[in-house]
Amino acid sequence: MEQKKSGVSKKTWVIIFLLFLLTVISNADKAIIGFASVPIMKELGLSPEQWGIVGSVFFLLYSLAAVLGGTLADKIGAKKVIAGMVAVWSIVQFSTIFVSSFTYLLVTRIILGAGEGPSYSLAMTAASKYLPKEKLGIGLTLVSVGGPLGVAISAPVLMHLIMNFGWRSAFIATGAVGFIWIIAWLFSAKEKAVTQDEPFPAKGKAAAGTAQNETKFTSVLFSKNFIFVALCGFATYWSFTIGLNWLPNYLENVRHLSKETLSIVVALPWIMITLSQITFSSISDRIYHKTNSMVKGRIFVLGPVMAAGAVCYFLGTLVSSNILAIALLSLGLTFGCITLVMGPAILVDLVSPRHQGKIQGWFMALTSLGGIAGPYVTGWLIGHSASQAAGFHHAFQVCGLILLVFGGLVWLAVRPKNLEKSETLNANTSNVV
Repeated sequence: MEQKKSGVSKKTWVIIFLLFLLTVISNADKAIIGFASVPIMKELGLSPEQWGIVGSVFFLLYSLAAVLGGTLADKIGAKKVIAGMVAVWSIVQFSTIFVSSFTYLLVTRIILGAGEGPSYSLAMTAASKYLPKEKLGIGLTLVSVGGPLGVAISAPVLMHLIMNFGWRSAFIATGAVGFIWIIAWLFSAKEKAVTQDEPFPAKGKAAAGTAQNETKFTSVLFSKNFIFVALCGFATYWSFTIGLNWLPNYLENVRHLSKETLSIVVALPWIMITLSQITFSSISDRIYHKTNSMVKGRIFVLGPVMAAGAVCYFLGTLVSSNILAIALLSLGLTFGCITLVMGPAILVDLVSPRHQGKIQGWFMALTSLGGIAGPYVTGWLIGHSASQAAGFHHAFQVCGLILLVFGGLVWLAVRPKNLEKSETLNANTSNVV
C-alpha cells in the first residue's frame, strides 16, 4: 500500500537507475576533454584561446538538439530518441581517437554536443513522469547526480588511462560503455511507460487545471519567470563547463599539482556537487511538501545557493593556499550547479506533462548557451592577461558575478502568482494514486 501511495514502483526505480547511468556516461564523456587538455594541447599545438573554442563548440548544436530532441520525444517516444542519441555520441567517442588536427577535433566536439544535447532534458522528462510532485526534488536529483558522480567516478579511471596508455584510450573506453548502456536500455525500458503523458491521472478540478496549463505553453515559454530561470541555468552551465574544461588545467598549470594528486583532486568538486544536490533537493522537497509553494520550496532554495557559489568563486581567487583555493573553487562549482536540479523541478509546475519534453528541451537549449560562452571567454581572458594565473582568476571572478546576478534575479523576481493559486490543485493531482 505504501509503495502504491507514493506512486514509486519497482519499474520506476529501474528506469530511474538507468537514467542515472545515462547522466553518468554523458558527463564522463564531457569530462574527458578536460582531463586530457594538457596532452591534447601539447600534441596539437593549441593556444589557450583555441582550447576555449574547443570547449565552446561542443555547445554549438547542443541547444538546437535539445529542443529538437524534446519535441521528437513528445511525438515518437523518449525510448527511441534516448537510444539514438547515445549511439551517436558513442560513435563519436570512437572517432576521436583519429584526431590529428584542430579542425578535426572541433568537428568531433560539435557532433558530440549535438548527440548529447537532449540527454539531460530527456532524462528529467522521463523521470518526472513517474514521480509525484512532492518527490520531484529528490527523484530528479537521483538522476541529476549521475552528472557529477560521472565525473567523480570516471576521473581516477580516465586519468589513469590517459597517463599510462595515452589520451585516446579514454575515448575508446567511454565509447564502449555507451554501447553497453544502449543494450540495457532497450531491454529494460518500455515505450508506453517511458512516454506516458501522466503517471497519475488527474480528476475533477485537478484535470481542468492541467488542461488549462496545456494552453499556456507559449506564454510560459516567453514569460519573465521562465526566462529568469533559464538565465539562472545559463549561469550554472557557464560555471559547469569551466569546471569540466578548465579546472583540471588550472590545477596542473597554475597550482602545480602532481599528476597523482591531480587524479584525486579533480574528483573532489563532483563528489561535493553530488552531496549538495541531494541535501538541497531534500530540503526543497520538505519545504514544498509543507507549504505547497513553488516559490518557498524551490525559488528560495535556488537563489541563496547560487549567491553562495558566487561568493566562493570570488574568495577562491584571493587566497594563496592551494588547499583553500581548491576548497573554495570546488564550493563555487558545487553551489553553482544547483539549477540542474531546481530548474527542471520548477518547470514541472509551469507546464503540463504533455509538454514536458518541449519545455525541458527549451530550458536546456537556453541553459547550454552558457556552455558556449563560458569556455571561450575563459580562454580569451587567459590568453590576454598578464599571466596565466591572472587570466584564470579573472575568469573565475566573471563566473562568480554571473552566478550572483542571475541567481539574484530568480531569487528576487520570480513570483508565478497565477500558479500559486493552483498549486494546491496540482498537489492533489500528484496524490491521486
